[in-house]
Amino acid sequence: MDEGENSPTVEARSVKRARPDGTDAPHANGSSHRVEATMPASKQPAVPTKALRSVLKVFVVKTDPNYAQPWQMRPQRSSSGSAFIVDTKRRHIMTNAHVVSNETTVHVRRPGNPKKWRAKVLCEGKIADLALVTVEDDQFWTDELLDLQFVDVPELQDSILVAGYPLGGDSLSITKGIVSRVVMTRYAHASKKLLGIQIDAAINPGNSGGPAFADLQQAKVAGVAFSKLANADNVGYIIPYQIIKHFLQEYELHGIFRGCCSVGFRWQDMENTHLREHLQVAAQQSGSLIYRIDPLAPAHEVLKENDVVMQIDGVPIADDGTVEFRNEERVEFSHIVRAKHIGESLVVKVLRDGALLALEYQLKQRRPLVPILHGVDCVPSYFIVGGLVFVPLSIPFLEHAYGGLNWRKLAPVPILALVTEYCELPDEQVVVLFQILAAEINFGYKFQTVKCELFNGRELHNLKQLAEAVDACT
Repeated sequence: MDEGENSPTVEARSVKRARPDGTDAPHANGSSHRVEATMPASKQPAVPTKALRSVLKVFVVKTDPNYAQPWQMRPQRSSSGSAFIVDTKRRHIMTNAHVVSNETTVHVRRPGNPKKWRAKVLCEGKIADLALVTVEDDQFWTDELLDLQFVDVPELQDSILVAGYPLGGDSLSITKGIVSRVVMTRYAHASKKLLGIQIDAAINPGNSGGPAFADLQQAKVAGVAFSKLANADNVGYIIPYQIIKHFLQEYELHGIFRGCCSVGFRWQDMENTHLREHLQVAAQQSGSLIYRIDPLAPAHEVLKENDVVMQIDGVPIADDGTVEFRNEERVEFSHIVRAKHIGESLVVKVLRDGALLALEYQLKQRRPLVPILHGVDCVPSYFIVGGLVFVPLSIPFLEHAYGGLNWRKLAPVPILALVTEYCELPDEQVVVLFQILAAEINFGYKFQTVKCELFNGRELHNLKQLAEAVDACT
């Protein structure tokens, strides 16, 4: 299992973000009752009125990269989302990263106020799908605005109110639901799993970045709305405070969000009786089997394949790879790793050849052979020679070349097999011949999305090496 996956194959996840403008995302068919946030002054409590004044609508003009034709950008488009104020003193506003990613301009608007204020992105964490923005104009902050405070993960069945600006209207709206469960979920396609809260309140396109109130009277927020489950009714997800706190600490200490830690190995469950006997795991013992270790991770110097990880930071691991979260709730043990910051140490207890060992190593961010997120571990790049277009293989490239999640079905099998592999070298890339621009010199060539392994008999490790090798030809 790798970073919370059940197998080394890529999971075809059907979760789709609540895209702010509704493009490339389905309209929700949720049946949650929607009530208008605006109520007569004589009936509306003062505190909720102030709390809702801190929920903002975000207007974004963005220009996305084009990995299928990396020499140009995609057409400019407009979208909208939600946000809320978390610190008036430092002028911090929180929203989703996917709401403001690739922005050209960002503006925010308070409820009941027609004026749009120019905003600036301070920090963007695409892995956690969180972003901090600010408004530099002093006049925006002269009104009485309330800091919305975060609370820890609510209990199951606790009420949740999701506030934001979904499609279907321009004013603030609220949907009501409950906490259904706490799970590990992907915040971005093919990325690492992080702790998430599943709720049954409707989260529609435009709700992204809005607050999910645990207590509107006290202005307490349980998390940030960010996605919904496609092809399901009223299954939405919010980002809990544990992830938000990690993001804010990263910004406070480093000025950027550096990412999440990787455990440094892949593992599988230990529920098979014969496997347990072979590895000398006693009846009262439990854990997960390590079957692959990242060659570039610090774990490679400490752990060995066929080690059985029994504890992580003193927390016992069950045979299904889960740890106790609270009461009778369990989550994958990768949650403990994700809660740590890059550079911190991890203490593991492993069973090796029947002997128990206590080991420790430093945590770092994973460097996948096939990068996952634009602006995090890849940017568009290309090399053209003789009409042959070479690009580095990445998930954004596959999405653009084969259309969203369809790449999992349409991309060549040899290419898909590389997606879960580790880098063997620090600067290693998979160079692929993507398309051929017709010319006399390449007449008759019909290759597409083929891995380029050798150039003039020399093994290729990245796109830069290919360009240098071509330039060196005489």
